[in-house]
Amino acid sequence: MVMSPRLLRPRATGFNPKSISGLKLWLDVANTSSLTFNGSTVSQVNDLSGNGFHATQGTANNQPTYQATGANGKPTLFIDSTDTLTSTATVADYVLTPTTNPITTIMYVGYMPTLANSGNITFGSDSQANGRFFLSLFFGGATMFLDVANASGGRLSATLSASDFTSPVVLTVLRHGATMRVRRNGVTIASKTNASGNYSTTTAAFRVPESTTSQQYLSELLAYQAALSDSEIATAERGLGKKWGITVA
Repeated sequence: MVMSPRLLRPRATGFNPKSISGLKLWLDVANTSSLTFNGSTVSQVNDLSGNGFHATQGTANNQPTYQATGANGKPTLFIDSTDTLTSTATVADYVLTPTTNPITTIMYVGYMPTLANSGNITFGSDSQANGRFFLSLFFGGATMFLDVANASGGRLSATLSASDFTSPVVLTVLRHGATMRVRRNGVTIASKTNASGNYSTTTAAFRVPESTTSQQYLSELLAYQAALSDSEIATAERGLGKKWGITVA
């Protein structure tokens, strides 16, 4: 009996971020071959999207610490108040039409062990002059996720309890023109349909991530220069949840 070729194919191992168009950045701490180790710390996380937007840190004291079982028994990077990684890309690489009608979709897997009243940059620039972009877990007394050009019309925040972020979560933050939305584990927790405020410049350096006075853990980060559909977002969130042992609605 001849075995069907279909039965000989390897089974799918899970969600592949490249299966959705527009992927510009993919950092995956579980892929240890993409990490450059400096003892117990990491000096570079390679961009798996193929665009070469690697996240690096040349100063040993500012490099995040690798933990093989730090997030639901899975790999993560521990970032304290002196650690940061910086991507080689700029706003224009992650955001479509940034100066007229910003479009981007960002997905993050990580958590903060203890929330503090500070601006933790998970993905973005801290320069107001260059057009600020935050994916921040706690900032200014509220949970702030997206801040475009430091303009109130381009800002979206949600106040939640500390327990919402002290264990690994899948966060999605998007700006699709006038639409802004934040999702936690597959559920929308903040949104607006009248977003305004564009980037005046597109050359801001991006931190991925940086903790200014607190701590955070990063396991995976995806950045799409595209307005992903609801079904594409749900597919990605469920794939990330399955991979990292996080329940996603």
